[in-house]
Amino acid sequence: MEERCPKTEKCPLFQGQILVSSVAQEIYMDLYCTRGVKGRSRCMRYNLSEALKIPVPVDVMPNDKRNFEDLLQRLRKID
Repeated sequence: MEERCPKTEKCPLFQGQILVSSVAQEIYMDLYCTRGVKGRSRCMRYNLSEALKIPVPVDVMPNDKRNFEDLLQRLRKID
């Protein structure tokens, strides 16, 4: 197993606060949270959090299809 994302302690996805289904949570965690750099590089939540240095709202999923730059600008306005 590859390294776990360093943000898992506070990530609402990893902590079970976003998805209702535990099966879906396990799948997301496998794809994004426990695949090391490969998983993190594809995670919209991780990438936004790194760029903003603040927690990301729960409406942003790891596989969010919205444009990264648009989300970044929107979240900067909130901060």
